Amino acid sequence: MSVLADLYISSNEDAVKYDTAPDKFADRVQYKGLTPLELSMLWSIIKNAEWSISMMDDFPCLLQIEGGERLIHQLPAAMAQELAALSTDRIASITSAWAATEEIQGDPEDIRPVVDDLVRLAREAGKTNRNVYLWNCV
Repeated sequence: MSVLADLYISSNEDAVKYDTAPDKFADRVQYKGLTPLELSMLWSIIKNAEWSISMMDDFPCLLQIEGGERLIHQLPAAMAQELAALSTDRIASITSAWAATEEIQGDPEDIRPVVDDLVRLAREAGKTNRNVYLWNCV
């Protein structure tokens, strides 16, 4: 069983509505296997800092349904700002480093669209005074 992972832009007020009406959110992408764990590892790479489990506390859970079968987490505002500011060269190096982590273990070319989407969503969220969220479903 794979974890569904949708990344989307929303206002704080509407973020939890994604769980029941995802089609009403135009700025969204769908992947599998991304949770706050993988995203916190990406953030540690962006910050050039050692990852620690406490970094996951920076991804507040806004919704938990059916004992955690469906969750919504907000990406930290600082992470979104740092994603939005990344250069193309930096995106390439971050993607390679993230792909090499034990949790991702993938080809950087396969991981690049995820990073590109995160950067795009972060930039759009910043322009529109909204945030980036992660919806997970088991």
